[in-house]
Amino acid sequence: MELRQLQYFAAVARHRNFTRAADELYVTQSALSQQVRRLEAELGLELLLRTTAGVELTPAGADLLRRADVITAEVERARAEMDEHAGALRGAVRVAAAAADAGRLAEALAAFHRGHPGIRIALRQASATELATLLRTGSADVAVAALSEEPPGMVVTPLAEEALVAIAAPDDPLARGEPIALGDLRGRPFIVSEPGSALRETVMSACAAAGFSPVPLFEVGDPAAVRSLAGAGLGVSLVPETWLDGPGAAVGRAPLAEPAPRHHLSLITPASGTSPAAALLREQLRIALG
Repeated sequence: MELRQLQYFAAVARHRNFTRAADELYVTQSALSQQVRRLEAELGLELLLRTTAGVELTPAGADLLRRADVITAEVERARAEMDEHAGALRGAVRVAAAAADAGRLAEALAAFHRGHPGIRIALRQASATELATLLRTGSADVAVAALSEEPPGMVVTPLAEEALVAIAAPDDPLARGEPIALGDLRGRPFIVSEPGSALRETVMSACAAAGFSPVPLFEVGDPAAVRSLAGAGLGVSLVPETWLDGPGAAVGRAPLAEPAPRHHLSLITPASGTSPAAALLREQLRIALG
């Protein structure tokens, strides 16, 4: 039984899908399937039931998944201890970020790479619901995201908060830039983040407090796509101000009257600890984004 086989099996078992597991591991689906079948052949057991909807765990597969998570976590701890002996000038660190926040990491990661060229950096975009799983299983070392609730077994460090602003087409009355009450957007079509995201929950809660429920005609989490849709006049959206700093579609904007809803950005790491390289990057991200 090889460690790689356990890692591949665990990824398929968590996602219940070979395609998504292959994407996580950056391998082809055929290579992933081959390794899992070799593991099943070596054990003489069927671990996964292949169905048209994906895969399901057999009782043996469920037992092995529990053990695989323990083994892979222990391997990551061993690697972290070896990195301590070698110092934090080599190794690798994997960052996960939600779509709404991945773009703001570029400068901080580039600065870290210039300062520590011996440390390899990987960045993965993931949904808010996937971040804790990636951290727990060692597929990511550090995560940056807004959270609707604190995941168990994680250390959450608040980084920054920023007020949301309303955006719409450049010729919309919002383009005058005057502060508006959230209730002024009642009845307008909305562009909101995908279900499960903290930004969506912030927007929905703020609208509810203002006495209405927005109609989400578009559910999109990518900042550039939200700007394009709003700029084309397909709806209004409430977004963090930093989404409007870089290049992108032209939009009209208006600040929201206080108390305006806010986007809270956090840094997330496993409570069990991180490698020296990950701890170094965590501190740099805390300074750069805080």
